Formats: sequence, structure tokens, C-alpha cells
Amino acid sequence: MKMNTKGNDNFETPDWLYNQLDSIFKFTVDAACTLSNCQCKRGFYFDNGFNGLEEDWYGERVFCNPPFSKKADWIKKAHKAVQEEGCPIVVMILPSNCIDGKAFQAFVYPNYHFEIIEGRVSFIDPETKKPKKGNNSGTIIVYFKKRIQRKKNEETLPI
Repeated sequence: MKMNTKGNDNFETPDWLYNQLDSIFKFTVDAACTLSNCQCKRGFYFDNGFNGLEEDWYGERVFCNPPFSKKADWIKKAHKAVQEEGCPIVVMILPSNCIDGKAFQAFVYPNYHFEIIEGRVSFIDPETKKPKKGNNSGTIIVYFKKRIQRKKNEETLPI
């Protein structure tokens, strides 16, 4: 993740944020990690030549704090994985300044629930392993999952 440092997409998710999300969603894979910052038991590691954008997410419960320099690609991947490829859930951390972006407007806004975290999250500096202040954008959590739809001929119960 980028934070006031050009070219650095490796800021890590704080444990408190990941743990809160994992307690709800029980992730099976971290789709955008390095060997040193993988949050799950399994991950698609950039430093081993893997690229989570090219991996199959079928059946996975995906946690994703993507490199923000490529956030549109990750948004498109999550949308396709959930809508077409059998991935039940992707929870993605994004900067709040991406709300006006084309990918967010086309894929997230009309299809998925998202929330803006109150205050600023201090992500972890990959070198010092300490929280880094300076998140100048705020943080959004996007929940990519198919909507539950009622069958057309199913009756609803009166309230």
C-alpha cells in the first residue's frame, strides 16, 4: 500500500484490522502479500513470482490489501472471481480516494457493500514493522460477494 512514499506498495495491514475481519470471514488466502507479511496460512506471494491477479480464487475466502498502484486491476479481478468464477467472498482494503475512480464506479459502487473506516488507519511499514502515520486518504473496506436473491415465484411472508 502506498503512503506518502512514491513507489512503495508494500505497507502491511495492521493485525487489529486483519483479525477483526478474519474473525467474521475466516479467510483461506491472502491474495496480495509477500513472504514476510502474509496474513493467512496461505498466500500468493509477490516475492516468489506468484501474482494473485493470475491465480485462481475459486472456492477461496480472500483477504486482499492490494498494491494501490494497481487497485483497478485488483477490483476487476475480485468482481470477476465472485461473479463468474466461484469465489464466495473477497474482502479488500482500498484507499478512500479511489471512490471517484472508474473501476470503483463501474464495479464496486453498483454491486457491493463497502464501508469507510472512521479515522485514519496507520498501516505497518515493511522495513521497521511499526505503524506509519501519514495515511492521507482514509481507508475503505469493500465486501465483494454475490447478492442473495429471492426466486421469482417464491412468496414472501406478511410481516
